[in-house]
Amino acid sequence: MVEGMDKELKQIGRRILENRPLLAKKLQEKQRHELHFHLLEDLTPIHEMFFHHLGNSIIHGTDSPHQDIKKWANLLIEKSCLFSARLKKQSLFPSYHYRSVIMEFLEEEVYNKVVSPQTLIQAIKKVDSFIEHSSIIFSNQRKPYILKELRNYALTLAEENITLRELDDLINALKEATILVITDNNDAIKYASKKFCDITKYSEEELIGATHHDLLYSGYHSEDFFREIREYIELGKIWKGEICNKAKDGSLYWVDCTIIPFRDRNGKTYQHFSIQFDITEQKNTEEMLQKTEKLSLVGELAAGIAHEIRNPLTTIRGFVQILDHFSEEKKYLYSKTILEEIDRINFIVSEFMVFAKLHSIEFKACSLFDIIRNVVHLLNAESTMKNVEITEAYHQNDIYIYGEKNQLTQVFLNMLKNAIDALPNGGKINISSSLNEENVIISIQDNGIGMSSEQVSKIGEPFYTLKENGNGLGLMVSYKIIENHRGRITVESEINKGTTFHISFPILRKRKEN
Repeated sequence: MVEGMDKELKQIGRRILENRPLLAKKLQEKQRHELHFHLLEDLTPIHEMFFHHLGNSIIHGTDSPHQDIKKWANLLIEKSCLFSARLKKQSLFPSYHYRSVIMEFLEEEVYNKVVSPQTLIQAIKKVDSFIEHSSIIFSNQRKPYILKELRNYALTLAEENITLRELDDLINALKEATILVITDNNDAIKYASKKFCDITKYSEEELIGATHHDLLYSGYHSEDFFREIREYIELGKIWKGEICNKAKDGSLYWVDCTIIPFRDRNGKTYQHFSIQFDITEQKNTEEMLQKTEKLSLVGELAAGIAHEIRNPLTTIRGFVQILDHFSEEKKYLYSKTILEEIDRINFIVSEFMVFAKLHSIEFKACSLFDIIRNVVHLLNAESTMKNVEITEAYHQNDIYIYGEKNQLTQVFLNMLKNAIDALPNGGKINISSSLNEENVIISIQDNGIGMSSEQVSKIGEPFYTLKENGNGLGLMVSYKIIENHRGRITVESEINKGTTFHISFPILRKRKEN
């Protein structure tokens, strides 16, 4: 039955490929009914490209390569008039139209008995997943394009004499394309766009004059985080990053933020432009992926943990059986050994439960080396069973970073499990640390099968994996966690010689003297 369903799914993929010109035309017609969309260039060829990737995705059972979707997204952005007032608030990627066209097509396929209702359900799941994936990539590709256009337009205005109408057009573009807020040098809000009011759920009257930080502080970031931002922009530098804020109703939202400081003739900053994009949905998707990957890791670790616990249990059982045959002195000695083994079990179970439990995300000072040591301990049974030796060589002083312990544990579990998997016949993994002025670098080196330069270039892309039963999410999630910790990751690899991952994090400032 499963084999039959797979055949029907592939048939749906082929039918989408065959009918992509018709599907693209129907999508274009639906968009023409939207106000102002008829003023855009014909987007049918770009829609065809989308349905081409969708069909291939269903046929091969995986999402299209990340670069293919990025290429489609860039073409759609370039063809669309991003800053034209004609588009008003309409989305350039109306996913509901895409879903509508595909659903109508699938209904016809069921009506014509090309596919069964059971296969239809599986097809809908794959279509939804593909559209969601494409939507996230489109959103990510669009943000830098908008910022680039705004900056170019601002430079043009600065170099030329502009009319009031042109200035008004720029203001409207900023309002329509972004969440915009202007604050003075004391962080008091001077201007808030309608989109800023919408996302914060405050009225303009409530916002003007209020201190941005005090009003919207969510508690997610530390005061050190905001102090570093203030110090950075006071130097006249543009700050970019992601911030979690709290709206009036208590709900949290995420923005991708660019803060541009304005300086007077004396070089002192007197106000700041903050251009923001709502990435709450994207962050929620990332969190869901992290939880999914975490559950997968918990399942994989369970067998190793059971083996790790079984060893001390065997020791305890043996000693208990023979305890009555020894003198009081030996009983005390063996009782001490039993207690040590019980403590060992308690430690293993505790570390496993800490990782497996769902936690609220809380960034604070973390001992990086302690986190890695605990991960090595969790993987000790698996590495021993697979004849893999793990050696550790850290800096003599403990190093602290600002981060979330469970997310960092997830990163190093992924990295070390991948290194173990790269040693099918056993081998060695070496974990070492090095420091520069601002960062700590953790290097994880194995002498395994290695990778080609092409394979290295694709690491971290969604659904790209070298494992037979892998899903490609582990490293993608790890890359995102590292990025959220303001870290970087680089990879060196050579076929049949091994791979080294270098992961760097900013050292926590107040701990640097250690």
